[in-house]
Amino acid sequence: MARYSASGSQNLPESTTPITALTIAAQSTVHRNIIYDITIGNVGAPADLVTLHTIQRITAVGTAGASVTPTLLDIADRASQSAVGENHSSEPTYTASTELLEVPLNHRATFRWVAAPGGEIITPATNNSGIGAKAIHASATTEWRVGCMWEE
Repeated sequence: MARYSASGSQNLPESTTPITALTIAAQSTVHRNIIYDITIGNVGAPADLVTLHTIQRITAVGTAGASVTPTLLDIADRASQSAVGENHSSEPTYTASTELLEVPLNHRATFRWVAAPGGEIITPATNNSGIGAKAIHASATTEWRVGCMWEE
C-alpha cells in the first residue's frame, strides 16, 4: 500500500457553525483510505482560548477553496487516488453521529493523534466517502491547520 501526507488551513470566524479545513476522500478510483496520523494546530495569533476540533466521516466533499496535491512518502509509489481539499467555501456532507475524534484544543497548543496498531481510521470504498476536519469557536477569529497521513 502507498502512503501519503497532506495538510490544509482554514480561517475560523466567530461562529456557531463548524468550518472545514481539510477533506480526504476517494474519487474516480474507489478505494479505502487508512488514516494513521493527524496533527492539528492554530497558526493564527496565539491566545488563551479553546476551539473544538472534530474529525468526522463525510459522504460528499463540498467545495474546497483549493485542492491539495498529496505528497508521496515513498517516491516510488503511484500518485494518490484521493481528492484532497482545503479552505472549504461550502461544507462537505458529514455523516450524522460519526465523530471519530473530538479535541477541545487551546490555541497555544498543537495536538497529534497517532493510531495504535489496528486502531487506524478506515474509510469505506465508496466514491466521495472519506473524512473531514472541522472546527468551531463562537467568540474568536483565528486560522488553524490540519495535517494527515494515510495509506491507500
